[in-house]
Amino acid sequence: MKKVRWGIIGTGQIAHVFAGDFCHVKAGELRAVASRDKASADAFSDEFDIELAFVDYFSLINSNEVDVIYIATPHVYHYDLTKACILAGKAVLCEKPFTLNEAQSRELYDLALEHDVFVMEAMWTRFNPVIEQVVEWVEEGEIGNLNSIQASFNFIGPTDPNHRLLNLELGGGALLDIGIYPVFLAQLFFGKPDFVQNQAVIGDTNVDLFEQILLGWEGGQLASLDVSLISHNPNRAILSGSKGYIEIDSEWFRAKSCRIVTADNKERAVEFDFPGNGYQFEVDEVNRCLAEGVIQSPNHSWQDSLELIATLDEIRQDIGLYYPGETNPCDDHHHDDEDLHDHHHEHCHHKH
Repeated sequence: MKKVRWGIIGTGQIAHVFAGDFCHVKAGELRAVASRDKASADAFSDEFDIELAFVDYFSLINSNEVDVIYIATPHVYHYDLTKACILAGKAVLCEKPFTLNEAQSRELYDLALEHDVFVMEAMWTRFNPVIEQVVEWVEEGEIGNLNSIQASFNFIGPTDPNHRLLNLELGGGALLDIGIYPVFLAQLFFGKPDFVQNQAVIGDTNVDLFEQILLGWEGGQLASLDVSLISHNPNRAILSGSKGYIEIDSEWFRAKSCRIVTADNKERAVEFDFPGNGYQFEVDEVNRCLAEGVIQSPNHSWQDSLELIATLDEIRQDIGLYYPGETNPCDDHHHDDEDLHDHHHEHCHHKH
Protein backbone atom coordinates (compact mmCIF):
# COMPACT_ATOMS: atom_id res chain seq x y z
CA MET A 1 0.00 0.00 0.00
CA LYS A 2 1.44 3.37 -0.93
CA LYS A 3 2.16 5.75 1.90
CA VAL A 4 -0.58 8.29 2.49
CA ARG A 5 0.98 11.75 2.22
CA TRP A 6 -0.28 14.27 4.77
CA GLY A 7 -0.21 18.04 4.82
CA ILE A 8 -0.96 20.34 7.76
CA ILE A 9 -2.55 23.78 7.52
CA GLY A 10 -1.70 25.92 10.52
CA THR A 11 1.28 25.85 12.87
CA GLY A 12 -0.28 26.62 16.25
CA GLN A 13 -0.36 24.56 19.42
CA ILE A 14 -2.72 21.83 18.18
CA ALA A 15 -0.69 21.41 14.96
CA HIS A 16 2.43 20.88 17.08
CA VAL A 17 0.79 18.19 19.20
CA PHE A 18 -0.61 16.48 16.10
CA ALA A 19 2.74 16.54 14.29
CA GLY A 20 4.50 15.32 17.43
CA ASP A 21 2.22 12.26 17.56
CA PHE A 22 2.53 11.56 13.84
CA CYS A 23 5.66 9.43 14.32
CA HIS A 24 3.41 6.89 16.09
CA VAL A 25 0.99 6.34 13.18
CA LYS A 26 0.91 2.92 11.54
CA ALA A 27 1.41 4.27 8.03
CA GLY A 28 1.62 7.61 6.34
CA GLU A 29 4.07 10.43 5.90
CA LEU A 30 4.00 14.05 7.03
CA ARG A 31 4.93 15.69 3.76
CA ALA A 32 3.96 19.36 3.86
CA VAL A 33 2.96 22.24 6.11
CA ALA A 34 1.45 25.63 5.33
CA SER A 35 1.46 28.83 7.33
CA ARG A 36 0.82 32.39 6.23
CA ASP A 37 4.03 33.27 8.05
CA LYS A 38 7.17 32.03 6.28
CA ALA A 39 9.29 31.88 9.45
CA SER A 40 6.60 29.84 11.17
CA ALA A 41 6.26 27.41 8.25
CA ASP A 42 10.03 26.97 8.04
CA ALA A 43 10.46 26.47 11.79
CA PHE A 44 7.64 23.91 11.86
CA SER A 45 9.03 21.97 8.89
CA ASP A 46 12.48 21.93 10.50
CA GLU A 47 11.14 20.78 13.87
CA PHE A 48 9.19 17.86 12.43
CA ASP A 49 11.44 17.10 9.46
CA ILE A 50 8.76 17.97 6.90
CA GLU A 51 10.00 18.32 3.36
CA LEU A 52 7.68 21.01 2.02
CA ALA A 53 6.82 24.33 3.66
CA PHE A 54 4.23 26.54 1.95
CA VAL A 55 3.59 30.20 2.71
CA ASP A 56 -0.01 30.14 1.63
CA TYR A 57 -2.72 27.62 2.34
CA PHE A 58 -3.92 27.25 -1.23
CA SER A 59 -0.50 26.25 -2.56
CA LEU A 60 -0.65 23.29 -0.18
CA ILE A 61 -4.28 22.53 -1.00
CA ASN A 62 -3.46 22.42 -4.72
CA SER A 63 -0.18 20.56 -4.36
CA ASN A 64 0.18 17.17 -6.02
CA GLU A 65 2.48 16.14 -3.17
CA VAL A 66 -0.29 15.52 -0.60
CA ASP A 67 -3.29 13.18 -0.40
CA VAL A 68 -4.95 14.34 2.80
CA ILE A 69 -4.89 17.63 4.69
CA TYR A 70 -5.22 18.23 8.41
CA ILE A 71 -6.74 21.65 9.14
CA ALA A 72 -5.48 23.10 12.43
CA THR A 73 -6.47 26.77 12.11
CA PRO A 74 -8.87 28.72 14.39
CA HIS A 75 -12.50 27.55 14.04
CA VAL A 76 -13.63 30.46 11.93
CA TYR A 77 -11.44 29.36 8.99
CA HIS A 78 -12.50 25.69 8.98
CA TYR A 79 -15.40 26.14 6.58
CA ASP A 80 -13.49 27.95 3.80
CA LEU A 81 -10.42 25.74 4.02
CA THR A 82 -12.37 22.46 4.11
CA LYS A 83 -14.44 23.64 1.16
CA ALA A 84 -11.28 24.45 -0.82
CA CYS A 85 -9.81 21.02 -0.01
CA ILE A 86 -12.97 19.22 -1.13
CA LEU A 87 -13.07 21.18 -4.40
CA ALA A 88 -9.38 20.30 -4.94
CA GLY A 89 -10.19 16.62 -4.37
CA LYS A 90 -8.12 16.40 -1.19
CA ALA A 91 -9.22 14.25 1.72
CA VAL A 92 -9.70 16.30 4.91
CA LEU A 93 -9.28 15.82 8.63
CA CYS A 94 -10.55 19.11 10.06
CA GLU A 95 -10.02 20.06 13.69
CA LYS A 96 -13.14 20.23 15.84
CA PRO A 97 -15.57 21.89 15.76
CA PHE A 98 -15.81 20.99 12.07
CA THR A 99 -17.43 24.38 11.40
CA LEU A 100 -19.01 27.17 13.46
CA ASN A 101 -22.56 25.87 13.00
CA GLU A 102 -24.72 23.09 11.61
CA ALA A 103 -25.66 24.91 8.39
CA GLN A 104 -22.00 25.21 7.39
CA SER A 105 -21.26 21.59 8.30
CA ARG A 106 -24.25 20.28 6.36
CA GLU A 107 -23.18 22.21 3.28
CA LEU A 108 -19.65 20.78 3.42
CA TYR A 109 -20.76 17.18 3.92
CA ASP A 110 -23.15 17.55 0.96
CA LEU A 111 -20.26 18.91 -1.09
CA ALA A 112 -17.98 16.04 -0.02
CA LEU A 113 -20.66 13.57 -1.08
CA GLU A 114 -21.04 15.30 -4.43
CA HIS A 115 -17.28 15.26 -5.05
CA ASP A 116 -16.71 11.82 -3.51
CA VAL A 117 -14.05 13.13 -1.10
CA PHE A 118 -13.23 11.73 2.35
CA VAL A 119 -13.92 14.21 5.15
CA MET A 120 -13.81 13.75 8.93
CA GLU A 121 -14.09 16.01 11.93
CA ALA A 122 -10.98 15.51 14.05
CA MET A 123 -12.72 14.14 17.14
CA TRP A 124 -9.49 12.43 18.19
CA THR A 125 -10.88 11.36 21.58
CA ARG A 126 -13.28 8.97 19.81
CA PHE A 127 -10.33 6.83 18.71
CA ASN A 128 -8.55 6.74 22.06
CA PRO A 129 -8.19 3.08 23.20
CA VAL A 130 -9.76 4.02 26.57
CA ILE A 131 -12.91 5.31 24.86
CA GLU A 132 -12.99 2.18 22.67
CA GLN A 133 -12.80 0.09 25.87
CA VAL A 134 -15.60 2.05 27.54
CA VAL A 135 -17.84 1.68 24.48
CA GLU A 136 -17.20 -2.07 24.54
CA TRP A 137 -18.04 -2.34 28.26
CA VAL A 138 -21.28 -0.41 27.83
CA GLU A 139 -22.31 -2.41 24.74
CA GLU A 140 -21.63 -5.66 26.58
CA GLY A 141 -23.88 -4.58 29.46
CA GLU A 142 -21.05 -4.58 32.00
CA ILE A 143 -22.71 -1.78 34.00
CA GLY A 144 -26.30 -2.71 33.13
CA ASN A 145 -28.44 0.08 31.71
CA LEU A 146 -26.37 3.23 31.28
CA ASN A 147 -28.51 6.11 32.47
CA SER A 148 -26.23 8.96 33.50
CA ILE A 149 -23.02 10.60 32.34
CA GLN A 150 -21.01 13.28 34.12
CA ALA A 151 -18.06 14.88 32.38
CA SER A 152 -15.97 18.02 32.74
CA PHE A 153 -13.41 19.84 30.68
CA ASN A 154 -11.98 22.76 32.64
CA PHE A 155 -8.68 24.60 32.49
CA ILE A 156 -7.35 28.06 33.16
CA GLY A 157 -7.37 29.69 29.76
CA PRO A 158 -5.64 32.76 28.37
CA THR A 159 -6.32 36.28 29.63
CA ASP A 160 -5.24 38.12 26.48
CA PRO A 161 -8.52 39.39 24.94
CA ASN A 162 -7.05 38.90 21.45
CA HIS A 163 -6.31 35.21 22.00
CA ARG A 164 -8.42 33.03 19.69
CA LEU A 165 -10.23 31.48 22.69
CA LEU A 166 -11.51 34.89 23.81
CA ASN A 167 -11.96 36.42 20.38
CA LEU A 168 -15.54 36.47 19.03
CA GLU A 169 -14.23 37.13 15.51
CA LEU A 170 -12.26 33.85 15.64
CA GLY A 171 -15.15 31.74 16.95
CA GLY A 172 -13.88 31.90 20.52
CA GLY A 173 -15.44 30.70 23.77
CA ALA A 174 -15.40 27.61 25.95
CA LEU A 175 -18.27 25.74 24.30
CA LEU A 176 -16.94 25.23 20.77
CA ASP A 177 -13.37 24.65 21.83
CA ILE A 178 -13.72 22.31 24.81
CA GLY A 179 -17.46 22.00 25.53
CA ILE A 180 -17.68 19.90 22.39
CA TYR A 181 -15.85 17.07 24.22
CA PRO A 182 -18.32 16.36 27.06
CA VAL A 183 -21.26 16.83 24.65
CA PHE A 184 -19.57 14.37 22.29
CA LEU A 185 -19.20 11.83 25.11
CA ALA A 186 -22.87 12.08 26.05
CA GLN A 187 -24.04 11.77 22.43
CA LEU A 188 -21.67 8.88 21.73
CA PHE A 189 -23.80 6.77 24.09
CA PHE A 190 -27.24 8.42 24.05
CA GLY A 191 -27.50 10.12 20.65
CA LYS A 192 -28.81 13.63 20.12
CA PRO A 193 -30.56 14.91 23.27
CA ASP A 194 -34.28 15.65 23.39
CA PHE A 195 -33.86 18.35 26.02
CA VAL A 196 -31.11 20.92 26.47
CA GLN A 197 -30.69 23.19 29.49
CA ASN A 198 -27.72 25.27 30.43
CA GLN A 199 -26.35 28.18 32.36
CA ALA A 200 -23.45 30.16 30.97
CA VAL A 201 -21.25 33.05 32.00
CA ILE A 202 -20.32 35.45 29.21
CA GLY A 203 -17.05 37.36 29.65
CA ASP A 204 -15.93 40.86 28.73
CA THR A 205 -15.12 39.87 25.14
CA ASN A 206 -18.68 38.53 24.60
CA VAL A 207 -17.71 34.86 24.45
CA ASP A 208 -18.70 32.17 26.96
CA LEU A 209 -16.18 31.54 29.74
CA PHE A 210 -17.95 28.62 31.35
CA GLU A 211 -21.21 26.74 31.33
CA GLN A 212 -23.01 23.92 33.03
CA ILE A 213 -25.06 21.89 30.63
CA LEU A 214 -27.82 19.41 31.38
CA LEU A 215 -28.90 17.13 28.53
CA GLY A 216 -31.91 14.85 28.71
CA TRP A 217 -33.37 12.04 26.60
CA GLU A 218 -36.90 10.70 26.22
CA GLY A 219 -35.60 7.33 27.40
CA GLY A 220 -34.83 8.77 30.83
CA GLN A 221 -31.09 9.34 30.50
CA LEU A 222 -29.33 12.47 31.74
CA ALA A 223 -25.92 14.03 31.18
CA SER A 224 -24.49 16.68 33.48
CA LEU A 225 -21.58 18.46 31.83
CA ASP A 226 -19.42 21.40 32.77
CA VAL A 227 -16.88 23.29 30.78
CA SER A 228 -14.71 26.21 31.78
CA LEU A 229 -11.83 28.44 30.74
CA ILE A 230 -11.52 29.88 34.26
CA SER A 231 -11.54 26.89 36.66
CA HIS A 232 -9.43 23.93 37.72
CA ASN A 233 -11.13 20.54 37.78
CA PRO A 234 -10.01 16.87 37.89
CA ASN A 235 -11.59 16.45 34.42
CA ARG A 236 -12.80 12.91 34.99
CA ALA A 237 -15.85 11.31 33.39
CA ILE A 238 -18.26 8.94 35.08
CA LEU A 239 -20.79 6.73 33.30
CA SER A 240 -23.37 5.36 35.73
CA GLY A 241 -25.52 2.32 35.12
CA SER A 242 -27.89 -0.04 36.90
CA LYS A 243 -25.13 -2.54 37.76
CA GLY A 244 -22.13 -0.27 38.37
CA TYR A 245 -20.19 2.63 36.96
CA ILE A 246 -17.21 3.37 34.73
CA GLU A 247 -14.72 6.07 35.63
CA ILE A 248 -12.43 7.47 32.97
CA ASP A 249 -9.38 8.89 34.64
CA SER A 250 -8.11 12.43 34.37
CA GLU A 251 -7.96 13.88 31.86
CA TRP A 252 -10.73 11.74 30.41
CA PHE A 253 -10.55 13.09 26.82
CA ARG A 254 -6.96 11.87 26.49
CA ALA A 255 -6.92 9.24 29.23
CA LYS A 256 -4.69 6.18 29.30
CA SER A 257 -6.68 4.36 31.98
CA CYS A 258 -10.23 3.66 33.09
CA ARG A 259 -11.97 1.43 35.60
CA ILE A 260 -15.22 -0.34 36.05
CA VAL A 261 -16.74 -0.61 39.53
CA THR A 262 -19.63 -3.01 40.02
CA ALA A 263 -22.52 -2.52 42.43
CA ASP A 264 -20.77 -4.74 44.99
CA ASN A 265 -17.65 -2.53 44.77
CA LYS A 266 -15.49 -4.95 42.78
CA GLU A 267 -13.06 -2.92 40.71
CA ARG A 268 -11.35 -3.71 37.41
CA ALA A 269 -8.90 -1.22 35.96
CA VAL A 270 -7.43 -1.13 32.48
CA GLU A 271 -4.38 0.83 31.39
CA PHE A 272 -3.18 1.50 27.87
CA ASP A 273 0.46 2.25 27.40
CA PHE A 274 0.39 4.22 24.17
CA PRO A 275 3.00 6.85 23.29
CA GLY A 276 2.22 10.53 22.82
CA ASN A 277 -1.15 12.16 23.33
CA GLY A 278 -3.17 9.78 21.18
CA TYR A 279 -3.61 11.86 18.02
CA GLN A 280 -2.11 9.01 16.03
CA PHE A 281 -5.31 6.96 16.35
CA GLU A 282 -7.44 9.38 14.32
CA VAL A 283 -4.72 9.43 11.64
CA ASP A 284 -4.81 5.62 11.55
CA GLU A 285 -8.58 5.80 11.16
CA VAL A 286 -8.35 8.24 8.23
CA ASN A 287 -5.68 6.11 6.54
CA ARG A 288 -7.82 3.00 7.06
CA CYS A 289 -10.87 4.69 5.53
CA LEU A 290 -8.84 5.93 2.55
CA ALA A 291 -7.46 2.42 2.00
CA GLU A 292 -11.01 1.05 2.03
CA GLY A 293 -12.23 3.74 -0.34
CA VAL A 294 -14.95 5.11 1.97
CA ILE A 295 -15.61 8.85 2.28
CA GLN A 296 -16.63 8.93 5.94
CA SER A 297 -15.65 7.09 9.09
CA PRO A 298 -18.28 4.76 10.54
CA ASN A 299 -16.88 5.60 14.00
CA HIS A 300 -17.32 9.36 13.77
CA SER A 301 -19.70 9.76 10.86
CA TRP A 302 -20.97 12.92 9.22
CA GLN A 303 -24.26 12.34 11.02
CA ASP A 304 -22.45 12.12 14.38
CA SER A 305 -20.67 15.38 13.59
CA LEU A 306 -23.89 17.10 12.47
CA GLU A 307 -25.78 16.03 15.60
CA LEU A 308 -22.91 17.30 17.74
CA ILE A 309 -22.80 20.76 16.16
CA ALA A 310 -26.61 20.94 16.20
CA THR A 311 -26.58 20.55 20.00
CA LEU A 312 -23.85 23.19 20.30
CA ASP A 313 -25.96 25.51 18.09
CA GLU A 314 -28.91 24.97 20.41
CA ILE A 315 -26.83 25.80 23.49
CA ARG A 316 -25.43 28.93 21.81
CA GLN A 317 -28.89 30.10 20.74
CA ASP A 318 -30.01 29.63 24.31
CA ILE A 319 -27.27 31.90 25.66
CA GLY A 320 -27.53 34.36 22.78
CA LEU A 321 -23.98 33.76 21.54
CA TYR A 322 -23.62 34.47 17.83
CA TYR A 323 -20.51 34.78 15.71
CA PRO A 324 -20.03 37.46 13.05
CA GLY A 325 -22.04 36.61 9.94
CA GLU A 326 -24.48 34.34 11.76
CA THR A 327 -28.18 35.16 11.87
CA ASN A 328 -29.51 36.03 15.29
CA PRO A 329 -33.16 34.91 15.42
CA CYS A 330 -33.81 37.70 17.94
CA ASP A 331 -33.08 40.36 15.34
CA ASP A 332 -36.16 42.12 14.13
CA HIS A 333 -35.61 41.65 10.40
CA HIS A 334 -37.37 39.01 8.32
CA HIS A 335 -36.10 35.41 8.07
CA ASP A 336 -36.41 33.01 5.21
CA ASP A 337 -35.24 30.26 7.53
CA GLU A 338 -37.85 30.95 10.20
CA ASP A 339 -38.46 27.23 10.71
CA LEU A 340 -34.80 26.82 11.65
CA HIS A 341 -35.25 29.01 14.68
CA ASP A 342 -38.94 28.79 15.59
CA HIS A 343 -38.48 26.69 18.72
CA HIS A 344 -35.88 29.02 20.12
CA HIS A 345 -37.52 32.43 20.13
CA GLU A 346 -38.28 32.13 23.80
CA HIS A 347 -34.57 31.84 24.56
CA CYS A 348 -33.32 35.16 23.26
CA HIS A 349 -31.08 36.91 25.74
CA HIS A 350 -29.90 40.41 25.00
CA LYS A 351 -26.60 41.38 26.54
CA HIS A 352 -26.68 44.86 28.02
